[in-house]
Amino acid sequence: MRRAIVAIVLAVISIPTADLFAQHPAFRIKGRVTTERGEPLSGAEVHLEAFYGYAAGTFAGQRLFSTTTNAKGEWNIGALQPGIWLFDASAPGYFPETVALPIRILTTVSMGTSGMALTWDLVLKAVKTPDDPRGAFLTELAGLARGGKADDVRSALQRLPADPDADYLAAAGRIALLARDVNLAHTLFVRALERDPASYRAALGIASTFVLLRDFDSASRAFDATRNRTHDKDEQKFLSAAIGDLATIKVR
Repeated sequence: MRRAIVAIVLAVISIPTADLFAQHPAFRIKGRVTTERGEPLSGAEVHLEAFYGYAAGTFAGQRLFSTTTNAKGEWNIGALQPGIWLFDASAPGYFPETVALPIRILTTVSMGTSGMALTWDLVLKAVKTPDDPRGAFLTELAGLARGGKADDVRSALQRLPADPDADYLAAAGRIALLARDVNLAHTLFVRALERDPASYRAALGIASTFVLLRDFDSASRAFDATRNRTHDKDEQKFLSAAIGDLATIKVR
């Protein structure tokens, strides 16, 4: 299947806050959505949601962000606080792509802003939707998930078409994440990896679910396993950053 590339460039800036007790920096995130050949995808939707905050504890601040790409496939969102964030992007004709990442979870304003700019891009490669009933089925479920019909999505995902391949199971797992059913998503990603032990997408999904469950030891191992399944240097960079970020909370 052809894949679209969602390249997310993160840069850190310090932004004043009205909350006198806040001691955490804010992050501005820039990105673009393109095809595999570098063609921009205008009107693609980008959503971000914070699950946990500083030190993977309770989040305080704006939890939800959304935007659409411009004619050049670019988007810009600010200002995120440190924590664990779920990123997802959707473009017409492609399955939604999701990943959960720790973003500087132990960074405070008192540490200063010098050298805080992130040096990696978050690269997500969305699978093109097949033009068949199976593709239509998951496309419909993605729409239900976006519409808040989580119970309908969960029920339908229990009845997947027979003999799905790894890409299809991984796409179903990402839709389960959109419906905020982390356990079901994990099960689907594990099934996908069983179908194709080399699947980068399935391994990344498993790592994302461990992060959302705050099982940081398992998440670190899963991100490392994911990194071993790609030769893309941009993918390797953001996976290495996630491993390093998780290491800080494990040893604090």
